[in-house]
Amino acid sequence: MSGLADLLTVWTTTRAAGITCYLLLFLSTAAGILTGLKLFGPKTRAAVLFIHQSSGWFGFLFGALHGSVLLFDQYVGYNASELLIPFTARSHPVLNGLGTLSFYVALLLIASSDMMKRIGKKAWRAIHFLAFPGFAMGLVHGILLGTDTQEIWMKWTYVATAGVIVVLTVFRIVVPRPAGAAKTKAKAAA
Repeated sequence: MSGLADLLTVWTTTRAAGITCYLLLFLSTAAGILTGLKLFGPKTRAAVLFIHQSSGWFGFLFGALHGSVLLFDQYVGYNASELLIPFTARSHPVLNGLGTLSFYVALLLIASSDMMKRIGKKAWRAIHFLAFPGFAMGLVHGILLGTDTQEIWMKWTYVATAGVIVVLTVFRIVVPRPAGAAKTKAKAAA
């Protein structure tokens, strides 16, 4: 049984949860951008939207696990306020603060999506643009604070995921929307 106990240390659990959180939030961000492009038919778009929503939720949950497990860390010794209040951690306050803010952005995106009918689509869309800085903060947090960054596979993971988000974002900005979307936008403005 000590083999399993050795694998499930605070350190390995928080690292695994952090990497899993990052990958799920990458998937959610990429799927969200793809959903907004409106390139797919209804069935494919529904599948991409499902991936966007479920990976966002699971990413948020793994982010909560990532932070919660740090309460049991004996090496640094985080307390709840250091993990919940951005930029208050004794160890790497800025980098830990970016991770906390990224977590709160994910929470805000999920909450605003659940309340979209109440807050309106325009407010929801404005809030949803926070996904870009939220992803960037998580990326910086992982690159500069993650102990696995020194591993070549993790370096390439960060390069590939950041590259995909940049390419999709540029594509979203440069490629014009389909004619139907322009009509809908014009109707909403009138």
